[in-house]
Amino acid sequence: MKIAIIGAGAMGCLYGSILSSHCEVTLFDAAPAVVDAINAHGILCTEPDGQERRCKLTARLTGDCGNEAYALVILFVKDLYSRAALEANRALIGSETLLLSLQNGMGNEEIMRDYAAPEHILLGTTKHNCVTRDAGVIYHSGSGITYIGFPAGNRAAAEKVAALFNDCGLEADVIDSVKHLLWEKLFLNMTVNPLTALIDAPIGAIATDPHLRELARALIDEAVAVAAADGEQFDAPSVFSALIRSAEKLSTGKASMCQDLERKRRTEIDFINGAVVRLGQKYHVPTPRHEVIVSLIHAKEEV
Repeated sequence: MKIAIIGAGAMGCLYGSILSSHCEVTLFDAAPAVVDAINAHGILCTEPDGQERRCKLTARLTGDCGNEAYALVILFVKDLYSRAALEANRALIGSETLLLSLQNGMGNEEIMRDYAAPEHILLGTTKHNCVTRDAGVIYHSGSGITYIGFPAGNRAAAEKVAALFNDCGLEADVIDSVKHLLWEKLFLNMTVNPLTALIDAPIGAIATDPHLRELARALIDEAVAVAAADGEQFDAPSVFSALIRSAEKLSTGKASMCQDLERKRRTEIDFINGAVVRLGQKYHVPTPRHEVIVSLIHAKEEV
């Protein structure tokens, strides 16, 4: 299968390197230095046990798509760049192309519908964590399952992609409730990403620092109330327990928002905690702590 991955950051490189064992994978990125490094040296991935693997992959600049559509396009760019990336790489998406988002935030489905038929759109979440050390050089700090949902009812498409991932060594499964899946993903991202980014700490700090634990608990309480108004029921203590387990499992990993701030890049805060705020406003559910978190991250972006 021909696969295009839009976004050659840590996660794009990780999935590209693994999927290339069985598929023809091309990475697309807007940074010439990243594209040049991957074409020259491939991708070097280091596992937590120190094991290294290098694989050769083709990388192209965003927009250098040629005329042939791909069977699967995976979106790994930051949420704030989704529309620009899809517009620049529109030629990758044909009438039968499956378009999969494995991004962090909420709201991408609406953008994706402008570029692919609803039945060809898939939304997913991943438990993997990965850190960029240099262009094409990554540290795979945590592994886990990839869940794939099918918002327009095309379960067969989701099963096809999940089977491909499993064949390549990426554990994957299909989930029926896409909205529930997206909320579960948001609970993790809205706590781990901004809280560790604000104090420049590894993910494990969520589990060990009592102040971060209480902030995470409060953010979850607000978000669970918003999710209920949105039609999805969650038990806040169970969500918090799942968060702590994830933080302990990924203890040495670094959240993507923390990496963005280190590199003086804009973050996805408006698509993560900002999404909770917008939905809270829609359903008249107060989200004061999320509003503060959004403001604090934006302030740190300006430092």
